[in-house]
Amino acid sequence: MSSGRTRRHLAVPVLGIAVMLAAACSIPLDEAPRELSAELPDALLPAGSTTTEAPAPTESVEIFLARAVADGPMMLEAVGREIASDGSVNVILDRVFAGPTAAEQEADLVSPFAEGSSVVGTILTGTLLEVHLDSLDGFPQDDSIGNRLAYAMLVCTATELIVGADIEEVRILVQSDGSLNPISIPVSDGDPPTAGEPVNCSGYESFITEDR
Repeated sequence: MSSGRTRRHLAVPVLGIAVMLAAACSIPLDEAPRELSAELPDALLPAGSTTTEAPAPTESVEIFLARAVADGPMMLEAVGREIASDGSVNVILDRVFAGPTAAEQEADLVSPFAEGSSVVGTILTGTLLEVHLDSLDGFPQDDSIGNRLAYAMLVCTATELIVGADIEEVRILVQSDGSLNPISIPVSDGDPPTAGEPVNCSGYESFITEDR
């Protein structure tokens, strides 16, 4: 009995000591729980995740446009283009149909092509390139210098500027009534070829400057 009373008497001083210690240390006592938060310094923040896609690889190619020479005829001039690194001959020749950029037009580079023609396929057999077009609507529709210049740009780009393909001659076929039909390609120099006969850049010497 006496031991139980002793333990109860000791409990009161212990509680009193705890309250006095809290007051002495100035620990604030809230009546209700509160949220404690603080902004972390930048050095302690987790690194932000960023995802960037690598730019698609490209390669530089050249195509022919045309420039008017003072007191002379239109002449072919090579200009650069950037295409996807897996670009085919079709892609390069389609750039010929697209013509000059705005900056190139300001630099007096021109093209006789209008909208209406695009490359639908090419076949390289040995050194002969077949170019398949969806139509001839983009070519000048007359027997003019512009008409022959358009073919010169297409043919000479293929035989002179495409790197990695040994192309010496070009034959052009056009889609019509569900089939591909060869055409007689107008030239500026030499005898006109028959339908389906290939040509090369020597048929357009009148458009080629002496330094090429």
